[in-house]
Amino acid sequence: MQTFVLGRQTDFSRPLILGTIVVSMFCVVVALLKDVPDIEGDKKFGIRSLAASLGPKKVFRICICLLEMVYIIAIVFGATSSRPWSKLITILGHSVLALFLWKQTMSVDLQNKFSVESFHILIWQLLSAEYMLLPLVR
Repeated sequence: MQTFVLGRQTDFSRPLILGTIVVSMFCVVVALLKDVPDIEGDKKFGIRSLAASLGPKKVFRICICLLEMVYIIAIVFGATSSRPWSKLITILGHSVLALFLWKQTMSVDLQNKFSVESFHILIWQLLSAEYMLLPLVR
């Protein structure tokens, strides 16, 4: 819209780039994790999901690695910010979320459907926390 309507050059700002990375990775993780509690159903009906193919433990580990990578990227974005308040909030906020996620992964029982579904809800809560942090990235 900036280019064609307003005649401006397209500007991919730091918050836009980080927001795109964060939301995209969270969407991938949510999509992968939703299949973990229903592997038996996928196998029964011949659905070839990643969770059914690789197993719940590998898919869970992939999801955690993706999210922790997102937090590392966000921390690097924060560390390279020119504004001290943004640097502090971005680094601290994402560090706390990364540590919280890591701590919560230790209590997930992949054989317990309720435990996996609770973790899935936690991922949505972490995404909501991201929506509060992203406007502060500069």
